[in-house]
Amino acid sequence: MSVIIDDTCITCDACLQNCPVNAIVDDSENPTGENRYYVQPEKCIECVGVYDDPQCAAICPSIGCITWDMPYSKEFDAHFVNGETYKLGTKNGVVKSPSFREKKYRQDIPMEMRGVGKEVQVAPEELDVG
Repeated sequence: MSVIIDDTCITCDACLQNCPVNAIVDDSENPTGENRYYVQPEKCIECVGVYDDPQCAAICPSIGCITWDMPYSKEFDAHFVNGETYKLGTKNGVVKSPSFREKKYRQDIPMEMRGVGKEVQVAPEELDVG
């Protein structure tokens, strides 16, 4: 997983309906207890191999709500296990951390854009069209 929904989410359900792996849960099912939608990092694949772009960000009407996080890889295991941002699921008593099973991620997204709140989606006026 490498996207996160921040607190500017307007809970419109668009991302829930468009996630191809059902990695997003609504605010009532957020395991952190926060009142916002939550991307389950152990499920998210950034739409790699399915779509050209993460569908949650492509459909989200709240520009900037969805940001890049670190890749769900063994290298960043501590980020997902020790952080307050995530509450990972378990299987047979084992935490589903990146060490348990890594997930696909967009390798074309540079590390300097990850984990620092860089937007997955940009406003149309910010796009370089020329």
